[in-house]
Amino acid sequence: MTKTRVLLVLGVLLIGGAYLAGFWPERQRLSAVRVEVQKLQEEVSESEARVRLGEVLGQLLSVSDAIDAQNYGDAAARASAYFDRVAAEAQAATSPAVRAVLEGVQQTRDAVTAGLARAEPAVRETLRQQQLAIRRALGYDVAE
Repeated sequence: MTKTRVLLVLGVLLIGGAYLAGFWPERQRLSAVRVEVQKLQEEVSESEARVRLGEVLGQLLSVSDAIDAQNYGDAAARASAYFDRVAAEAQAATSPAVRAVLEGVQQTRDAVTAGLARAEPAVRETLRQQQLAIRRALGYDVAE
């Protein structure tokens, strides 16, 4: 082997080694960052789901407020929007527990709507049970 070939092979090996020395740590950092981004995306999704469920609770509370004010017409309109939102959130829910709560709420739609049409005060108790169930789904301690 000639001196030129040895130097050429040595040069290629040094360049390759330098490339790998710079590449490998960056690749490891990139992998770690990708894992962290994935975790953060999952946390954001969970937070967004909680916010949406909180908005559902807010709509329920506005229905309850209208009933407390004995404005059953307004309560019926708000209840319609509330149950539509519950149906949409039940479809979007990733948590089986939250989905079960929302589907249970959705099953009371006809009874609540009929009760509001007849201005029945007993609807308050149904809505109260829904409030408790949604608060539990949000992770809050609930006093019965």
